[in-house]
Formats: sequence, C-alpha cells, structure tokens
Amino acid sequence: METRDLDTPAAVSVITDKEISNSGAKTAYEIIERQVGFTNNAYGPGGREFGGSSSRTVLRGLDKGTLVMVNGAPINMLNYNSMEGIPAESIEKIEIVRGAQSVLYGSEAFGGAINIITKKGGKGKSTLTVGAGNYDKKWSINQQGDNYTIYLSKDYYGDVKKTNKVFEESTRLWSYRNSTKDNAFITFSPSDKLSFNVAHTKGRYYRDSWTLKNGEKTGAGTAYLYEDQRDNASMIYDDKENQFKSVLSYNRREINPYQGNITKFQFGKMNEATSSNWKMNTMTWDTQKGWNLRGDKDYLIAGISLQKDNMTDNFVNIGTATDKVYVTKDADRKSASVYASYKYEFTPAFSTTIGARGQFIDDYAKDQNVFLPQLQTLLKVTDNISWYTNIGKSFQMPALNQYFSEGRTDALKPQEGWTYETGLKIINNKTSFKFGIYHMDIDGKFEWVDVGLPDKILMNAGKFKNTGVEVEYAQQITDKLNYKLGASLSNPKTQAYGASDYVQSDAKLQLTAGIDYVYGKLISNLNYLYLGKREDSYYNSFGVKGSDHSVPHRSLLNAAFTYKADECNSLVLNLNNIFDTKDTINKYENWGMPFNWMLTYNYSF
Repeated sequence: METRDLDTPAAVSVITDKEISNSGAKTAYEIIERQVGFTNNAYGPGGREFGGSSSRTVLRGLDKGTLVMVNGAPINMLNYNSMEGIPAESIEKIEIVRGAQSVLYGSEAFGGAINIITKKGGKGKSTLTVGAGNYDKKWSINQQGDNYTIYLSKDYYGDVKKTNKVFEESTRLWSYRNSTKDNAFITFSPSDKLSFNVAHTKGRYYRDSWTLKNGEKTGAGTAYLYEDQRDNASMIYDDKENQFKSVLSYNRREINPYQGNITKFQFGKMNEATSSNWKMNTMTWDTQKGWNLRGDKDYLIAGISLQKDNMTDNFVNIGTATDKVYVTKDADRKSASVYASYKYEFTPAFSTTIGARGQFIDDYAKDQNVFLPQLQTLLKVTDNISWYTNIGKSFQMPALNQYFSEGRTDALKPQEGWTYETGLKIINNKTSFKFGIYHMDIDGKFEWVDVGLPDKILMNAGKFKNTGVEVEYAQQITDKLNYKLGASLSNPKTQAYGASDYVQSDAKLQLTAGIDYVYGKLISNLNYLYLGKREDSYYNSFGVKGSDHSVPHRSLLNAAFTYKADECNSLVLNLNNIFDTKDTINKYENWGMPFNWMLTYNYSF
C-alpha cells in the first residue's frame, strides 16, 4: 500500500520516469545498477544473458537475494530476477525498499524488494523511435490511449571482440556476435481498479570462443546460439478506497542453446543442440486487505499467497558427441502463505510495526515450513525528519534446477537469516538526505560446489554476513539544475563450503553520482558508477593464468543529451563508457561494452 517515504520504516528509493528518461538508460537493469547498494551481476552489456548464465540484480551483496516485481507481480524465476522484458520507455517509476522484506513479499527479499511500476496510458499518442550507433541499432513503436499502452521494439546488437579479461589474456578469446531482441509490452486498464499486463521477449544471442596459443587463435573455434523466450502476464485488482488488492501473475521462460564448429556454423541457423533445454513456469496469486483502526491511528494489513513453480530440463546430453542420450527431468514446488503486519501508534510522533508470515512449502524433495517475524519502529522527529529501525527475518528456497545436478541425492534446507537496520531521513522540497546502517546474518548460503562429480552441485555452504553503511543525497538547486550523490561501504563475506574462515564475496565500495541540467530545449545528464574493493576473480583458485587478482574495479561514466524540438520531435544522444574502460561486470570477468554511442530520433503524433 502506498505511503510517504518519511512515513516508511525502511530505506526507500524512488526513481521517476523523468530521471529514467534523462539518464539515457536503455533497460531496467541499467537503471537499477546505478542506485545505492547495488552490485548487479550480468554476463553481457545492459543485463544481457546467455542461456542459463542469467543476469540478476544484487542488493547489499547477497547474490539472488532481491525480489523484483512489476506492478506488484513477482517476476523472479530460479531465484533470478531478470528484467529483459521490461523496456525502460514503459516505466513510470521504480520503488526500491531495502532490508528484510519477506514478511510482506515472501521468498528472496533478503536484500530488499523492487517494484517496477509501468505507465497505464493517458492522452492518445503514438511515438515512433529509430536509433543507431557505432555498435547497436533499434526501432520501437509506442501507442497509448486513455486506458492502455502498447510498446513494440527490436534491438540489434553488433559484434564486440574481446569480452573477457582472464581468458583473453590466457587460454580463450570470447566475443559477442550480432544478436537481436524482440519486445512486446501491453498494459490495459478497463477501469481504475483493474489492470492487465502482458510482456513477451524473444532473444537470439550469439557468442564465439577460440582457443589461444601464444596469443594466437588455434583450431576452428566454437560458436554458441542462445534462443531465449519469456512471457509475463498479470491481472491486478486494486481497490484503494477499500484497501483491497489482489494480484494474479504468470511467468514463463524457455531457453534453447545450440553450439557448433565456427567453420561449419552459420549464424542465424541452428545446428546442434547442446547440454540442456530449460522450460520454467511460475504462477502466483496474492490477495491482501487493509484496515484503519483506533480512529485511523493504527493500520492492519493481512493477506494470503499461493504459488506454484515448475521446471523441465528436456535435453540432457549424457553420451559422447556421437552417441547422445536425451532424457527429461522435471521438478515442481507449491507453497501457501499467510501474513499480517500491524502498525501501532504510541504517540503521533512514534509508532511500531509488528509483522509475521507463515509459509508452507510442498517441495519436489522435502517439504518445508517457515516462520518469519519482523519488527519496525518509526520516530518522526519533525515534519521533515524521521528515524527508523527495521529488524526482520527472510528466507529463500533452493532453485529447482538443483535437482538436475549430477549426483543430487539430498535435499537442501532453505537459506535464511536476519537483517538489522537503522537509518535517518531528512526530506524537504529541495533536498533529500538518507543515511542507513545495516547488518545481515544469513545461514546456509547457497553455493555451487565441486565435490568431485562431473558437474558442480548446489550446497548449503555456510554463513553469509554483511555490515554496511549507505548514504544518499539529492538537491534541486534550481528548476533547471539538480544532482544526486550516493555511496555504499560494506563488508560482504561468505564461508566457503567445508571451511570455517570467511572470504570476501562481493564489492565493498560503491559510488554513484548524477547531474541534470536543462538549457532551453536541451536536457543534459551525466552519471557515474564506481565499484571498488572487489572480490577475488572466480578463476583465482583454478590456477588459470592471469587470474591471481581481485576483480578489477568498475569506473563507468555515461552521458545523455535530449533535444526536444517541439511536442512531436526529439533527438537523444547517448554516450556510454566515455572513458572506454575494460568494464568488468562480474566475478567471471566478463566485460561490458567499450565506448559506445547511439543517436535516437522520436516522432510523436
């Protein structure tokens, strides 16, 4: 239910459509990775994915510990929160609530919950967009009316050589090849209480890999094609007057990977199926009701949630290259939850909120029952200053694909633990200052572990801990000039499987900055992201040449310039990675894009 930031006992950030438009971000992933506390993990530029190598949003250092929703409907699958199907142009605002949020939102909300709210329509308008740059091209059509929005687009991604630091310097050379992504996003609201959302995304992503010897290519090389299709649909009934909300959502994803010898492989055609073909489905129904009590001093919200997950692995190559055996593996999970949260006002300035959730899980391997408590307090020092505390327990079930690992004979317990947090907010018409301190203590963290089998298997490795500080400051200097600064300093660490010592598991330092300036018809934006004090390279313990180091820092400077000639015509110039750094985007040392630009023309009528 919607509340003011100052009245919310948690760390909150809201990114408006104006900020999104001015930033030049092309995807929801790019928008979120520039917010305080995030160290997102991707395998390609802008959150691009390659089959089972799925990108995800990482908040406060815990991988796969953030829940993402679209208009209140969860989109996480296999504990990943990919946002490939959400075009930036369709977003009205993004709300981020940090800290333990599992009482209200269920599994995976360790680091927090993100709600992406899309545009619901408005005055009738059509917009045609075409864009081209030194690597990529795109086109889109956007049509909106009083109660609907339709967005169609196609992205063309160009070739990029040398996309991995470790392998490029030692034994393998990876590169991106020409790829495409089709998007369709539709929102329809037949009434002010009922809305429907449908998203369809189909990607064809190519990579190739060559063996190197003395820095030169040897052999024929290997080409990879990943066909990736996903569908998201939701129906939302939101009666704000009676404080009743019900969300029914369905998520589906299918991954078809192929590979072949580069000398024989024709890009755009499918040659040879490789290890697995995944199909995933998730259906969720969540209904909640709110009540104002004691003369509107108190507030109670209660709800129920049902969810069903299924995953099928259709093709598992067990034989040799010439003698293949294909089998089908299937796993499913059902869960039911009841939850409630009660806000009690002791005085007009001080209130406390107590929440609890019981979740009952019928799992493929072993049933689980989970109880989650939460305690929050809020002190309104003045009309513009508030101080909050937030203590809560969160949990996460292992992803269903763990059961497809070779040698998987035991059932994992849920990953669960506590987050303790306190913070100060000072907000007025011109400035916003937010400061927070938190500590996370998680048991049974999931890790893929080598136990001597052909493939790694998922295990409850040990504890995850993180203690951190987050600071955000924003100021509207004039009606034409504003800026925002952010910083996060933390100490994310994990016990390796079978070990008692802790090792660093994510970046410790993050800095963000952005500035907007309006001069007549020109809007200019400059934004900067820095990640430093990062963890060891994933390949450090494998003895790979050139891997005995920490993951290089990120230093990413982007700029966007929008010229609005009139109500119908506008031009946008995006400049990304202006420093042309080797932008290392994950612990596997995949690189993002080198310096790239795109000029986009928008025509509305």
